[in-house]
Amino acid sequence: MKVFFDTNVYVAEALLGETAQQLVEATLAARWRIYTTPEVLHEIERVLPDRLGSSRRFAVLTRKRVQRRATLVVARPGRHRVPDDPADRAVLLGALACGADYLVTNDDHLLSLHPYESLRIVSMSDFRELLENRGLWP
Repeated sequence: MKVFFDTNVYVAEALLGETAQQLVEATLAARWRIYTTPEVLHEIERVLPDRLGSSRRFAVLTRKRVQRRATLVVARPGRHRVPDDPADRAVLLGALACGADYLVTNDDHLLSLHPYESLRIVSMSDFRELLENRGLWP
């Protein structure tokens, strides 16, 4: 399986810890591949200090942790759009570029697209349920 986590999953992991962290760890333990893009990495580094008040150092360390666990893919522009939030287009393009089976997000604009072509767009809680049903949840 190929999984693309939206920035909000990594931000939740960095700030809230347990559940988001377990999602990522269970995905890795199942030997499923995790993908990310330079845009997601940049957004992590921007959002944590600018919007959520964390230190720049913490944001850089979070980005580096994501980079170590994920395969980097470069998304190419295409016809794909997120009608209600054009900024989410980069996430959708990244998930499609790597051929992800799942895009995990808590973003309502992206969730409203489910399913999108062969991509299943699921919330963090739905992804947790999927892992539980497959016996992969800690």
